[in-house]
Amino acid sequence: MKKCIAVYLRLSLEDVDKKTNMAKDDSNSITAQRQLIQRYIKENSYLAGLPQMEFCDDGFTGTNFERPDFQRMIDLIREGEIHIVIVKDLSRFGRDYLEVGDYLEHIFPFLGVRMISINDNYDSEKSLGNTAGMDVAFKNLIYDYYSKDLSKKVKTAMRTKQRDGSYVTCCTYGYQVPPGQKHQMVIDPEAAAVVRRIFLDVIAGKSTSQVARELNAEGVPTPAQHKGVRRSTSDGKRPVWTHNRIIEMVRNVKYTGCMVTHTRESRKIRDSAQRRVPKDEWFVHEGAHEAIVTAEEFEAANAALRKVRPYTKQPGQETLPLYCAHCGRKLQKTFGSDVHYYCVTPYWSESENPCRDVRWDKTNIEDVVFEALKAQIAIMTVQARGKAPTSGSKGTQLRQRLKTLTSELESANSQKIQSYLDYREGRISREEFIRLRSMRDQRMEEVKNEIAETELAYQEYLTAQEQAQKKRAIAQQTSLMDDETLKNMMFDAVDKVLVTDSQNIEIIWKFDDLFTSV
Repeated sequence: MKKCIAVYLRLSLEDVDKKTNMAKDDSNSITAQRQLIQRYIKENSYLAGLPQMEFCDDGFTGTNFERPDFQRMIDLIREGEIHIVIVKDLSRFGRDYLEVGDYLEHIFPFLGVRMISINDNYDSEKSLGNTAGMDVAFKNLIYDYYSKDLSKKVKTAMRTKQRDGSYVTCCTYGYQVPPGQKHQMVIDPEAAAVVRRIFLDVIAGKSTSQVARELNAEGVPTPAQHKGVRRSTSDGKRPVWTHNRIIEMVRNVKYTGCMVTHTRESRKIRDSAQRRVPKDEWFVHEGAHEAIVTAEEFEAANAALRKVRPYTKQPGQETLPLYCAHCGRKLQKTFGSDVHYYCVTPYWSESENPCRDVRWDKTNIEDVVFEALKAQIAIMTVQARGKAPTSGSKGTQLRQRLKTLTSELESANSQKIQSYLDYREGRISREEFIRLRSMRDQRMEEVKNEIAETELAYQEYLTAQEQAQKKRAIAQQTSLMDDETLKNMMFDAVDKVLVTDSQNIEIIWKFDDLFTSV
């Protein structure tokens, strides 16, 4: 198989000048890396005759090896399609000296991959099985230290800007970043008008669902659409305003001109998850930018939001887990004397969709599910009784089989000793002794396999008997329950109910949990 060269290129954010949005050092640009590697290949007659594959991770840090093209290259190396990897220098390959050293010293030698780092003057083929050398190890350590030191400097600079009230995170909807002032927010007239409208509608008494529905009906672009971000949805439809998005905007204090930062932070370098910062450690700056709404309007809008009181389940107030079969959302419940469940999706859009037919009266759907539960219990009872007459003959046969096989195995051990005594005393020849031993060893292996299979079958038999006995006991207990007790048990027996329309539902049971509770 002809060897294939992998040309790996990488330019990370730490290599980019944020003012010019270009590489700090022209030699680190993707184009410069490509030119250097191609010139090196052309000057080597052996490498010049091999096919090439280029892998490029533009904008990915070297401290993390979970880069798309890097992982694709490693997958092809494991499949045996790549045998040579060429990089400009080892900092392009990675900045974690432990991981880079692991690839150079263990992974690539094991996979038979030749590694070439041009500027580091390193070629694994020339090391002849030796380590990469102290100079390469120190360079890897320096690359790693540089990345960590840069991370600390960036974090310190961001904290300083946050303390000064500068904007350092994503720009809030309703504002935009002026040219040349990336740490300031100014009002975006088009989006700000939508923000003011939302606040005034909520103050006027409109629900957040009603506000979202009106914005969708008028075709007002969502924040993501306004910024030009294209996101595909699971059903292929355009993004829509939701009541959760409206609530999030109404509760955002930045619309009053107050800048709040340092609400989350990374605990360590390359931390995959951020922690919440205590409120007393937040950086709060009043009047950091122009306000879209006044403080009074902000307070009035938040006061107008429906306050959701903490729900504590009381005995007799259990509810069924009802979900829309079309969009998968959990059904909402109306309040008052006539309680019913409905899907909220149609209230976010004026267009026709099947979710409009998802509506059930609370009493009616509980009665339907209760009757279905009794039917399921009746079926379970019939099945349990049908399995009750099964005797333990199968278990007896398996136990007898185990006893026979165990005796045969013990007998073979005795025969082995007797055969050796016969051979030593000259009653059988050496050839006969070897033949008998071979036959006996083969049979003993077969017996051991049969014992393992029989033990497994017997264990499965015992498990099935235990489950059948449990179901018979449950069937007997549930058959003696009155309707009130069964109805209380119904809420624990249902995993979820999928509502298709006002006539059709699908019930997903969780009888295993029910058996345990009973």
